[in-house]
Amino acid sequence: MRKFLLVFFVLPALALAPASKSSVHKQLKDYEVFEKVLVTKEGRLDLHQSSDSMYIYLSKLRSDLSEEQDLIEQFKGYSKTISRLGCGHTQIHPTQRLLQEWVRQENSLPVDFIMQGKHLYTSRLRSDDYDVVNMEGSNAKRVKNIKGNYEVLSLNHKTVSQMMSEISPYVSSDEDGMDFKYHQVGQLFDFYRHMSDPYSADSIAITYVKNLDTISTYLALGIAPINSINYRLQKAAAEDAVMQKEIGTFKVESTNVGVFRFRSFTACNGNEYEQFLERSFRKIKSKEIKKVVIDLRGNTGGIMQYSLMSYFVGEEVDLGRYVVEKPKKGIETRHLKKRNGSYRRHKWMSRVQRFRVWTDSFEDGIMRTEAVNENLVFDGEVVVITDEGTFSSAAMLACHLKTLTDAKIIGRPAGGSFYRGNAGTIIAVLPNSKFRLLVNPNTFYSHLETVDNPFEIKQPDVLLEPKYIVPRKMDDYYIDAAIESFQ
Repeated sequence: MRKFLLVFFVLPALALAPASKSSVHKQLKDYEVFEKVLVTKEGRLDLHQSSDSMYIYLSKLRSDLSEEQDLIEQFKGYSKTISRLGCGHTQIHPTQRLLQEWVRQENSLPVDFIMQGKHLYTSRLRSDDYDVVNMEGSNAKRVKNIKGNYEVLSLNHKTVSQMMSEISPYVSSDEDGMDFKYHQVGQLFDFYRHMSDPYSADSIAITYVKNLDTISTYLALGIAPINSINYRLQKAAAEDAVMQKEIGTFKVESTNVGVFRFRSFTACNGNEYEQFLERSFRKIKSKEIKKVVIDLRGNTGGIMQYSLMSYFVGEEVDLGRYVVEKPKKGIETRHLKKRNGSYRRHKWMSRVQRFRVWTDSFEDGIMRTEAVNENLVFDGEVVVITDEGTFSSAAMLACHLKTLTDAKIIGRPAGGSFYRGNAGTIIAVLPNSKFRLLVNPNTFYSHLETVDNPFEIKQPDVLLEPKYIVPRKMDDYYIDAAIESFQ
């Protein structure tokens, strides 16, 4: 199930609300809920480590929470524990109250940061943030000199990769890979930077690239540019809402190359989607198209694409397994959020699996491609575009296409696993901190055997690491590169 970190930011009027500490009793109550939900509803705790190790980490977290901590320290403890699972679906999300505490500490540069790929850039600062950030003395001129889309090479003499190494222990990803972690922190980079390594000086060195010049200067710290961040997050949330309703697009380029673009697989099932697939492959057949591009950039998943794979490999081909490891029970903790589509789907999948087990048709969750018109099965060349945000069912599709159709991969390594993971996200809320815990009762497996190095298979045949691209031009850049890669 697709889950992406989009959080509306604090309002300026609340930015300086006093910090508060939680009593140890409340902290331990949160921990009890956290442990219960994780143990009873997370598909497998031992996918990438032993269960014994996970219980040791839980014990350490409980011990830490036996002493009074502020919200940021509590969040760090939960984040670090969850990250050790090695499952990118399983996350803990910050609250407005937590973000307020970060802002209140006035430990941020007067710059809005955003990731594109694995590069860090400045985002344009809104003019109403000039009354918020530190604009005293020479800081004002230096801040106004930093416009949008300048690449940031270092902060406090640390490169982006060095900062990400420090952030890494607090961010979940499949197999603890770094790629998806870049995607996860992209919208709230400075919050995660502060959480992992808060600044201890009054001013901080920043090195950035303006046109062809590399500029190094110092900026005084203060409140983060909350208006710019809030505006950007609201815009991203609106775009995300649109993406989750899409079933994909298909077009034929002038070079007679068919191009599928899937920004999300959340809505990619049902009759409308099946009709879209059939229309697309009929067009491919009628126009005698022999080259197809499937663009999965930024697609963090949704529905598993076993149906789509039928059009590439035919029916009854083994694609792996999908198991509800922790089915719905008769009575579950009240801290699980149950009035939403995710939990209703969990109930339905649990019911379907019980029926399949009862009728002796479950076969340990083996998934095979579905019946398809054999005349429409594509037998030409395939190129798949992936990046850090290609995750969950999108990463599985890339895996199946690479290994079963000899597809070429271009772009950057997919953020999700090509082998296995926990999925099927449902949400619990910790009673006192109100942190949102995302747990995943299902476990999926590809058809591949587990290997020592799960990242090798995801390395692109053509690596693309461009500098900043204006969003409206990004599709053209990657599609042109994909078409060129056929040659």
